[in-house]
Amino acid sequence: MNVQVRAAIGADADAVNAIYNPLILSSPATFETEPYSREDRAALIESRRDDPRHPFLAADIDGQLVGYAFAAPFDPRPGYASSVKTSVFVAPAAHGRGVGRALYAELLPKLATAGLHRAYALIVVPNESSEALHRSAGFRRVALLNEVGFKLGNFHDVAWYEAILSDYRSSK
Repeated sequence: MNVQVRAAIGADADAVNAIYNPLILSSPATFETEPYSREDRAALIESRRDDPRHPFLAADIDGQLVGYAFAAPFDPRPGYASSVKTSVFVAPAAHGRGVGRALYAELLPKLATAGLHRAYALIVVPNESSEALHRSAGFRRVALLNEVGFKLGNFHDVAWYEAILSDYRSSK
């Protein structure tokens, strides 16, 4: 098994949506409530193609997209421009195969090289596999927001994880 990480392209929209849209409908892993259309997802991916501060990456195994990761602005206010939020999603059939680790191994050095200072990940807890992935990638838990999100009839806690991007500058 060999995970190949590359820049995502608009044509990946259906495969990305196949991973993410079921979570929108059935899981508190995301607090979005409306599935992405192919057109909206493709436009989002394409808008990030030439943006070194907010890349969108895809992971393939044997030519099939099995995961993706991206960085998004932390907050639209200019004072937060040196920080980003990161997300990693892996197809259920590829869990435990190193896809998330491979994605972060590419994404975090790219963000560091782009001059960013911190990366943050928000994890609806409990989610031991996501928390373990983030710890293995060098993130540390810095906050817990109790019952901050409401979905599927319940309130959910969200843990914030932080990575210091200067730690990744020399790794690539």
